[in-house]
Amino acid sequence: MSLEKFIEDFEEAVEDIEPGSLTAATKYRELKVWDSLAVLTVIAMVDAEYDVRLKADTLKNCETLEALFAQVSGSS
Repeated sequence: MSLEKFIEDFEEAVEDIEPGSLTAATKYRELKVWDSLAVLTVIAMVDAEYDVRLKADTLKNCETLEALFAQVSGSS
């Protein structure tokens, strides 16, 4: 699992995000498309792609995609 692949998966999962537009430093909760549907979609993507049960609190407490990736990969 790599950060780059995680960002690609995130871009694919959340509607209306242009591929290649996000970086590790992206504050995903500030994206215009970040809403309750995006939260559920990311939780489902992480479960399906990475076999990790992601809690809504984790999404709420992480600020950047890099921080979220650290939680998903168990690096934090």
